[in-house]
Amino acid sequence: MPSVAAPAKALVTGANGYLGAWLVRTLIEHGHFVRGTVRTQAKGDLIKHVLGEAADRFDYVIVEDVSKDGAFDDAIKDVAVAMHTLSPVLLSTKPDEVMLPAINGILNLLRSARKHQDTLRRVVVTGSICGVLDWPASEPRVYDEASMNEVSIKASEKEAWAYMQEQDITTFDLVYLKGSLFFGPYLLPISSVNEMTSSLHNLYLAVILGRVENPLFKTGAGWIDVRDMALAHVLAAQKEDAGGQRIIISAGDCVVADLVAMAHSINPSLPEAANGALPDNRYMFNTNKMRHILDLQPRSLEETMCDSLHLFESIPEEEPNLEAAVQRDM
Repeated sequence: MPSVAAPAKALVTGANGYLGAWLVRTLIEHGHFVRGTVRTQAKGDLIKHVLGEAADRFDYVIVEDVSKDGAFDDAIKDVAVAMHTLSPVLLSTKPDEVMLPAINGILNLLRSARKHQDTLRRVVVTGSICGVLDWPASEPRVYDEASMNEVSIKASEKEAWAYMQEQDITTFDLVYLKGSLFFGPYLLPISSVNEMTSSLHNLYLAVILGRVENPLFKTGAGWIDVRDMALAHVLAAQKEDAGGQRIIISAGDCVVADLVAMAHSINPSLPEAANGALPDNRYMFNTNKMRHILDLQPRSLEETMCDSLHLFESIPEEEPNLEAAVQRDM
């Protein structure tokens, strides 16, 4: 399937989200016009305001409920690539509660895409690294895109690939980007730790408050800067060889102790250790596809942590509400 080059229009679902907003800006910086989906006019207008002079390259469609049939029918008209950022990063300890919305969302997008096969060439989906890991790890190993755990077998990704095959779709293709935990700054303004995603909530707990509570965060599922994850989506649209691929997007392996140590080295007033962190039980990833197909070279952990700490310093210190954050990941 041919790649999608600028200035072709791209659709970004969840455009006002942590990743979605960076993706909108990155697409525009690479010459694309962008349409976003948001739940309210106020959220769409906020994106335009933050984009400043680039706002004329962005428009938005209000989609209040992605689970409704035809939810994306209007949004996907006349776009060459659709980027679906609404699949949750599964840091929920109750994965069944986030599975159904994720499945409904991607299937509705693909159904709408099928109605517009004359213009659409590619669908790029934000997936989670959790879909390739064993929970917990039985032994040290290197994971690659061929790995598939039991949760993933029941999840939205399997449904998406099955839909493409069952409908015999050949006019556009599908790419899944399996991202590690996203860290780094927000593009849109926030004023509370309880407006952040679950990945940032857990990072905040560890490096600012010195404790780890979510069992999935303890396992060391790697990390990626949110800005690099956004760039990965753009490259996945522009690189012909990305079509039909699952691609792990990770800047490297790490455990909580690595994150806390890096934050402490940047700001010695921060905790030296986090209560509840597990021993060195890290997951390792083969990122050859990311580096060779996408030619993506992620930022360093130091740069990402510096920018994450600047974000944390800009908001009042408070007790995070993790369950609310998981809902915002959806």
